[in-house]
This record gives sequence, structure tokens and C-alpha cells, in this order.
Amino acid sequence: LPVPIAVFFLLYKERMVPCFNGSSHPLLSADELALETRPGDKDELSTAAQRSHTAAGHEDLFSCCQSKNFRGVSFTYFAVHITGALVLFMTDGIVGEYSGFVYSYAVEEPLAVVHKVAGYLPSLFWGFITLGRLISIPVSYRMKPATMVFINVVGVLITFLLLLIFSSSVVFLFVGTASLGLFLSSTFPSMLAYTEDILQYKGCATTVLVTGAGIGEMVLQLLVGSIIHDRGSYSFLVCGMIFGCLAFTFYALLVFFHRMYPKPCPELDEASPEKAAVPEDTGQYQR
Repeated sequence: LPVPIAVFFLLYKERMVPCFNGSSHPLLSADELALETRPGDKDELSTAAQRSHTAAGHEDLFSCCQSKNFRGVSFTYFAVHITGALVLFMTDGIVGEYSGFVYSYAVEEPLAVVHKVAGYLPSLFWGFITLGRLISIPVSYRMKPATMVFINVVGVLITFLLLLIFSSSVVFLFVGTASLGLFLSSTFPSMLAYTEDILQYKGCATTVLVTGAGIGEMVLQLLVGSIIHDRGSYSFLVCGMIFGCLAFTFYALLVFFHRMYPKPCPELDEASPEKAAVPEDTGQYQR
């Protein structure tokens, strides 16, 4: 509870809550902070601060979803958002359903693992997710985000395939659980970095990706739980294989739309008003 209360307080102070935006005073913006240290030209800077505050969309919690932000964009812009969210829908859904039902799968026939031993499987899975996230930090310096996502998705697919082939092996269940944790660990941050490379984060890319991941983690657990209840424990691995295939398919579509996405023009980037003008070095100091 303290976290959503604190977030609501910040939204209230920034006048981002539609019902309570009349009486509160927004927190100091970067331009207003500059006024405190630079008293000169206060009128101009205060006007610029007001404009930037309005342009940033602080007056509306859902300003990033306004139709004016989508005028003139190509269909690939929406396709990148959707396919990226679907990849995370599947991969984060796999994280939720595997950690939630691997214990139930292990204690049922044909494996019939002892309950105490099966209890180590979720811990092993989350432990290797943590290890994989630590390993992915130095790896990300040498590898592109698109390559990392590709390795993760293919690794998940191969791991589920081997789990299906060796479904009667308790040892490989533990090996596969560790492998799955490693491959799923860096999928979310790598996908965020990949979409940032494509879109330069124009729009609500982060919101769409995080929402897709959260919904997937919620929905796929419910779906897999219902299927296991009706079809038996073996359907647990079959569902994981299907979700892995869908994740790979959506990733392939994402790469396809990435190749079709229009690249930003260097001339437009240099003339963009968002970039601050850098004065040329004339070799003289100004007083």
C-alpha cells in the first residue's frame, strides 16, 4: 500500500489526477529550478517552463494516448508496439505459469517427485532468473538487444522441446528449469532496449510493453491452470511449448516490422527543437 499511495501523491502534486488538479501546486520542474540559481530573464524562463510543462503532458494522465500524437505515423509504428507487447505477453506469461505450476507438474505422474524435492524447483527457477539478470549486464555491452532477445526466445523454445522429449527424467526437469530461468531472465529489459532503438521512445512504448507483460503473467497462469485441471499435468509442458512458439513468431514479426519502420532523417534530428542548441567553440570566453 505505501507504494501506490506515494505514487498517487506525486501524481496529485504534478496535477496529473483529473479530479484534483485545481488546488495543488506542481513540484518544481527543471526550468523552475534553474530560475532559483539564475535570477536573470525570469519572465522568459518562466514562460518557457510553462510551455514545456504543458507540452510534457503533465496536465493529463493519459496525454500520451491522445490522437494528436499519432498523426502522420506509419502502421509499422503501431505494429512494433503490438508485436513487442505480444512477445512480452508470452515470455512473462511463461515466467508466471512455469513458476506457479512446475511444483504441481513434478509431484504428479509420471515423475512423482517427492514433495520436499519438488519444492526446490520454483526456487531453482527464480534463482537462475536472478543469476541470468546479473550475467546479462556485462553481456549487454557486447551484444545488441535484438540478438539477446533472439537468443532468449530460441532458448526457451529449445528448452521446452527437450523437456517434452525427456518428460520422464527428473534430472532433466531440474536442468531444464535452470535453463529456462536463464533464458527468460533478460527478455524483458532486452525488449525494452530493442524497442528503444527502434522508436527512440516516441509515444507510450514503455506503457504498452509493461502492460502487455503484466497481462500475460496474469492471464496465462489462469489459462494453464484451467487446462491442467481438465487435461492433466502433461499439458503443462505442451502449453509452454505453444507459448514459446508464439513468442518466437511475434519476435519474427517484430524484426520484420523493424526493417519496414522508417529510419529517422539526420537532417530532421539536427533541426529538432527537442535538442538544445550547442554554441560553436569560437575560442573566446564570454563574460
